[in-house]
Amino acid sequence: RRAWPARASSRLPQMPARPAALRCLLVLVVVYTAQLAVSEEPGSRTQPLEADPAAVQSALPPASAAAQAELRRLLAVHGDDDAEALYARALEILRGDGTGPSGAARVRRSAFALLRPLAETGHPGAQARVAQTLLLGDGVPRDVPQAVQLLRAAAERGNEDAQQQLGLLHATGIGVPVDAALAVTHYYFGAEGGNVAAQLALAYRHLHGVDVPKDCQRALMYYNPVAERVVAAAQTSGGRGLLFEKTRLTDASAHAGRKALSDDEDIIGYYQYSAERGSADAQLTLGQLTFHGARGLAQDPGAALRYYQRAAENGEPAAHAHIGHMYAQGVGVLQDNATALSHFRLGAARGNPASQNGLGYMHMNGYGVEVSYSKALEYFRAAADKGSPEAQFNLGAMHIAGMGVKRAYDKALHFFTLAAHQGHTLALYNLGQMHLNGLGAPRSCAVATQFLKAVAERGEWGTALEQGFRAYAVEGDWARALLLYAPLAEAGYEVAQSNMAHLADAAVCKGAEANELSMVLSVSALALEMLSRAAQQGNVDAQIRIGDYHFYGLGTKEDHEQAVAHYRTASESQNAQAMFNLAYMHAHGLGLPRDFHLAKRHYDMAMETTAEAFVPVKVQPSPNKHKLHPLTPSAAVAS
Repeated sequence: RRAWPARASSRLPQMPARPAALRCLLVLVVVYTAQLAVSEEPGSRTQPLEADPAAVQSALPPASAAAQAELRRLLAVHGDDDAEALYARALEILRGDGTGPSGAARVRRSAFALLRPLAETGHPGAQARVAQTLLLGDGVPRDVPQAVQLLRAAAERGNEDAQQQLGLLHATGIGVPVDAALAVTHYYFGAEGGNVAAQLALAYRHLHGVDVPKDCQRALMYYNPVAERVVAAAQTSGGRGLLFEKTRLTDASAHAGRKALSDDEDIIGYYQYSAERGSADAQLTLGQLTFHGARGLAQDPGAALRYYQRAAENGEPAAHAHIGHMYAQGVGVLQDNATALSHFRLGAARGNPASQNGLGYMHMNGYGVEVSYSKALEYFRAAADKGSPEAQFNLGAMHIAGMGVKRAYDKALHFFTLAAHQGHTLALYNLGQMHLNGLGAPRSCAVATQFLKAVAERGEWGTALEQGFRAYAVEGDWARALLLYAPLAEAGYEVAQSNMAHLADAAVCKGAEANELSMVLSVSALALEMLSRAAQQGNVDAQIRIGDYHFYGLGTKEDHEQAVAHYRTASESQNAQAMFNLAYMHAHGLGLPRDFHLAKRHYDMAMETTAEAFVPVKVQPSPNKHKLHPLTPSAAVAS
C-alpha cells in the first residue's frame, strides 16, 4: 500500500482533430558512403555455424505416423506440392483479415491447424511459429517446456526466429535459466538471419553495454537496417509511420483500460450516428479510422473514400486533402493526377495546409503539371507556416537536395527538426543520418543513434504494446502480457521495460511466483533488471522502486546505501516520493547518518512538491522525540 498515491503516467497518442492528408514521399538521399562509420577487418565477424543435417535429424524426435498422415491430408486438401507451399499458405492466413480479438483468434486457429503437423514433421519455420503459440497460449494450453524443445530444434536448423526467441528466454529467465552469454549468442544468429527483434536487442545492448561491450558504432550497425525498414513502410503512409498506444501499467490502469476499450464501441457508434446526420467532423474522423483500420474498425480504403467524399460535400476542406492523397498515390482507387489536383486545389483555396502541401508535392514532381520548384516552395512554405510537418519535411528535403534553392544543410536541419518535433518518422530518420554524417551539425554517433532508435521503435512490431495491455487489462493473463512485452523490453522500449517490471513487481508483492508468472524462474530478479533498464532511460518511478528493492534485498542483497543512491537520483528530478524516503532514512539512520534536521528538510521539500505528501509526513513522529518506527521506506511508499 502507498501512504500517498504515485502519479500514473500514460503515453496515449491522441487522435488529431484534423487528420493530415498527403505527405510527400520524398526521402532524403544522404551520401551513403559515410552512412555507417563501422569498419571491420576481413574475417573478423564470426560466421554462423553450419549444423550437420544428419546430427540435427538424429536429435529430433521422429515424426509420428499420425503427423505424417495429417500432413499428407492437408497437402491434398489445399492442393499444395510440398511442405514449403503449405507453410507459405499458413503465413498468408496469419496476414489475413483478423479484425478484433475474435477475428484474430480465428485467424490464429486456422493457421495453427496447418502449422502443427508441419512442426511435428520437422519444418523449422513451423516449429518456431508453433513454439510462439504455445508460449503465448494462443487458443491452446500454454506449454513452455514443449515450446523450448521446439525452439531448440528449429534453432539447430538455423531458423532466425527460433534463435531470437531462445535469446529472449535466456535473457529473461522464462522457462530456462538466465544465461546472458547464451542469450547474446542466440540474438547474434537471429540478427544475422534478419530477425528484427534480435537486431534491436543487440542494438540496445551495445548502446548501453548490457552484457556486451558498450559500442555506439555497433549499435548503429544494428539500428540502421531496422530504421530503413520502418522508413520504407512510412513512405506508404505519408512519412509519419505507424502509431500505436503506449499505455503504462499502473495499479489503476487495468480498470481504466477496460473502460476505455469498452467505450470504443460507444464512441464509434456516436460517430456513425453523427455522420449519418451530416456531421462533417464525424465523417472525416470515420474516414481516417477506416483508412488506417483503427479503434476496432477494419481497414477499408473504399469506405474511407466514401466518408471523405461526404465530408467534402459538407464543406470540410481537410477531406479534399485526403481524397487528393488517395488519387495521387493510387491508394484504394485508380491513380489519377487530374482528380488529385482538383481536390488539392479545392482544399488549398480554403487555406487547408495539407492540401497546400499536396499541391507543392505535385509541382515538385511534375505530376499532372509542369515541374516548378518555385511553386512547390510557395505551397510548402504556406503549409509549413501553418504547422504542417509534411510541408516542413519537404522544405528540408528541397534545401538538402538544392531543388529550387541553394543547398543549405543548416536550413534542412532546421526544417527536419520542426517536422520531427511533430512525430514525422522520415524527418527523424534524416536527422539521424545528418548527425551521423556531419551534415549541418557536428558528427555524433550518440545523437544519430538516438534518432535511429526512435525510428526503429515505430515499426509494426510495436503493436505488441497494445496486445500486451489487452492481455493484462481485459484478459487478465499476466503471463501472456509479460511474453508480449518481453521482446520490446529487450529491444529497448522503455514503456515495455516499465510494464514488465510492473508485472514482475506485482507478482513479488503478492507472493505469486508460483501462480501468475510461474514460468519465470526468478520474478524478483527479472523485476529488478527491468526496473534498472527503465531507470537508465529516465524513468524516475523505476529509480524509486530499485531503491526499494535494495532496501528490502529483493532480487539482490540488502543495501541501504544503494537504496539511498537511487532515492537521491529520483529526488533530483523533484520527485516527492523520493524526498519522503530520504527523509525517513535520515530520521532512522538507515544508510545515512541520523540527522533530524535533514529529515525535516526533506519532509518539507516533499510537502512543497505535492500536497499529497502532507498526511504521510504529518503522521511521522516528531524529530525531537524520534524513536525507531516500524515503517520502512518501502512500507511507506509501496509494498
